[in-house]
Amino acid sequence: MTFLRVIGFSLALLGFYALYAHTLPQVEPDLSEPEILATEGLDMPGMIALGEGLFTGKGTCTLCHNGMGRAPDTLAMDLAVTFPERLLDANYSGVAAGGDGAQAVESYIRESMLEPSAFVVPGFGKKGTNDAVSPMPVVDAPPIELAPVEINAVIAFLQDRAGLTPTVALPSAADTPEADAPAADEGLVEAPVTDAQSALDKFSCAACHDLEGSGADLGPALGGISMRMSRAGLMEAILDPNAEIATGFDAGLMPDTFGEDMHASELLLIVDYLMALPAPRPSDTPEDEGPASDAIDVIDAYGCAGCHDLEDSGADLGPALNGISARMDREQLITAITNPNATIADGFEADMMPDTFGDDISDAEMILLLDYLMKLPE
Repeated sequence: MTFLRVIGFSLALLGFYALYAHTLPQVEPDLSEPEILATEGLDMPGMIALGEGLFTGKGTCTLCHNGMGRAPDTLAMDLAVTFPERLLDANYSGVAAGGDGAQAVESYIRESMLEPSAFVVPGFGKKGTNDAVSPMPVVDAPPIELAPVEINAVIAFLQDRAGLTPTVALPSAADTPEADAPAADEGLVEAPVTDAQSALDKFSCAACHDLEGSGADLGPALGGISMRMSRAGLMEAILDPNAEIATGFDAGLMPDTFGEDMHASELLLIVDYLMALPAPRPSDTPEDEGPASDAIDVIDAYGCAGCHDLEDSGADLGPALNGISARMDREQLITAITNPNATIADGFEADMMPDTFGDDISDAEMILLLDYLMKLPE
């Protein structure tokens, strides 16, 4: 009798786990042929088209360079005006400083891709660095890893958008990467990567998420994620990233195509790795740099000039702040800073300004900022 009970319990337990497995998100393996970057014989119009595809695709440029205010909205700019202004900017001392023409623009773009902190557009630096450090990853290193010919293609695309004749060299046969060999048992199906680090690199996870101190902050830090999410919840967050957005982050930044692009085994590798990530130790957390000591430091620390026109800075993602004292009193301005979606100015969109400043800005910083803004002339 006891034996039958054990058998019955075992069968019931197996049935439960089988049913539970079917409730987890299912990933169809990628059965498409691998895309091979064929560059031999590519003419300049082809290079420009390739660059456009890389800018919006593999290069992940539009994850930040968009209208969300995390980085300059490159595709919305008049680059014919912007590039000459950058070359002559008094704060730019890079390889193309003071130059002009297409060749100087090529040097500037290449430097910005390979050494992004060489010049940081005001308002778009890492918080607390006074715009000295760029949050942009180096494009020829993991996780993006653009090849030299791909970097040239992006440069050609941006030069063309600026109305310039591209100056990059056209690729030769030697520039065409070798295709990955297909798996022996899968014919032309691209073989999945077989270790977690390769999977993280393939899908550029570290470009947006802080993984063991990488410092990326476009998405939530993932250290100790197992204490905040279940395994099934983490899978859902990868496959349907806009179903639930973490507080303080924006919808639409993480691609929603991983369910189509990932092999099931790659998803499991990533989830296994993330669920084992420890929470950061106190010593791993940067020390508090303290509150800013003057109004300009406050503006730089919180990126105000990246969205608002301050004394003709030209930013237009939020209302211009010149003469704000004629339109708002001090209390109304505090509300606009700490609860920006309470009232939206005509012609502007909700949810563009972070709603965390009430928690982040110290009382002393708020006073400095208000004193400065209330004195701005029309």
